[in-house]
Amino acid sequence: MKKKSRKEKKSLDELLEEELENAPEIKGYTVKQLAEITGTPWPTTRWHLELLEARGTVEHFNIGRAKLYSLKKKRKK
Repeated sequence: MKKKSRKEKKSLDELLEEELENAPEIKGYTVKQLAEITGTPWPTTRWHLELLEARGTVEHFNIGRAKLYSLKKKRKK
């Protein structure tokens, strides 16, 4: 088995963005779902999602007590 070089390895931010691109249009994913998909602990996943949200890449919606994350929609000019 060939070991991936550092350049080929994706960051958690990149993995989260890719998964959110494929999220259901209306809903999105919870932190738990994204943590399971990326294989990272949920506190780490939540922290990265908060960073992506601060950068304006990701947004969340509250549905009851749950937060659903999706990529921020780009507005057409």
